[in-house]
Amino acid sequence: MNDESYTLRARRVATMVPGKEIVPNGAVAVHQGRIAAVGTWNEMKNLSPADVRDLGEVTLLPGLVNAHTHLELSHIGLPPMRGEGFLPWVRWLIAQPVAAADSASIASAADQLAACGTAAVADITSRNPGLVAAGLDARGIDYIIQHERFGYHEDNALPVVVTGKLSLAGHSLYSTRPDSLQAAKQWDTAHGKAFSIHLAEHAGEIDLLATGTGDFADFMRQRILPQEFIHPGLSPVAWADALGLLDNRTLAVHAVHVTSREAELLARRGVTVCLCPRSNEIIGSGRAKARMFLDAGVPCCLGTDSLASAPDLDLWEELRALLAFISLTEVEALTLVTSAPARVLGFDHLGGLFPGAAPRFAILPADLEAALRD
Repeated sequence: MNDESYTLRARRVATMVPGKEIVPNGAVAVHQGRIAAVGTWNEMKNLSPADVRDLGEVTLLPGLVNAHTHLELSHIGLPPMRGEGFLPWVRWLIAQPVAAADSASIASAADQLAACGTAAVADITSRNPGLVAAGLDARGIDYIIQHERFGYHEDNALPVVVTGKLSLAGHSLYSTRPDSLQAAKQWDTAHGKAFSIHLAEHAGEIDLLATGTGDFADFMRQRILPQEFIHPGLSPVAWADALGLLDNRTLAVHAVHVTSREAELLARRGVTVCLCPRSNEIIGSGRAKARMFLDAGVPCCLGTDSLASAPDLDLWEELRALLAFISLTEVEALTLVTSAPARVLGFDHLGGLFPGAAPRFAILPADLEAALRD
């Protein structure tokens, strides 16, 4: 066990503990690899060990949790077009060498995660869980490997993943057999894991499920959907609810095309929404109504998605992109990248600065601190 003892002092400490989220002139004491105490510097200075590290005029907060990545796509890069819609982006993506992930590209992606203070990620990994795990382990980043169910064939065997670091995910309601989605959700529930699914991401998904028509529906019939497929005649949120996929251990990723009434349903079910604003912009799938979700009581978090639809894996850049079109309080904004994703994903030792938590830290960039305190 790490027996190092030290205290960090900062002008502000964002503990993210309900009721005392921000501590002015704060300090965090670490002992034997865990946080031992958190409080004001005046409370803690007489209890602190000799090793006091004064971080200066900054806001210290828990290490970030990136709720949605696809690290096995890190070798591909961005598409040549921007904002043309989901179908053109998918056509471009499937023409790329998506199965050719390599350790160098994943290591580079992990470096990007570490550089912004990322402590943990939830990664959708259907082909290369070993490469992804190795890259994250090498950078000391915690993770959940979300093995994705895709297609209308028989489910593949579960990958070999370190015990406790595997969950199952559904790609989407239109690309994965309904019974496969239900089985994945049931497996996650039985193992205490979060179930992730791309939900209501783009307009073509809406049309396919509601009416079975549109260019995207035609594309899916050519590529994936079986001849016997019958559209459910429901919206994505309604269909997911009918399948029993929505509860407080469900992560609905993107959620761009959701109505206010559906947001209320998500709130009642306890679903957490993962927002990916830069990916949505580059693909051209629209903007999620983040303020609507928060006002309805839907927990939200942020994910960077993949380097095939986002320029980097910096969660602070994701937050800047979100702040370009909605207003957030400081606590709301920091919750998106710390406590909310940690809770739904089961990173109980992360997401807050409290006794027993892992000593994983990040520093709030000065421009974001100024923007959030205006």
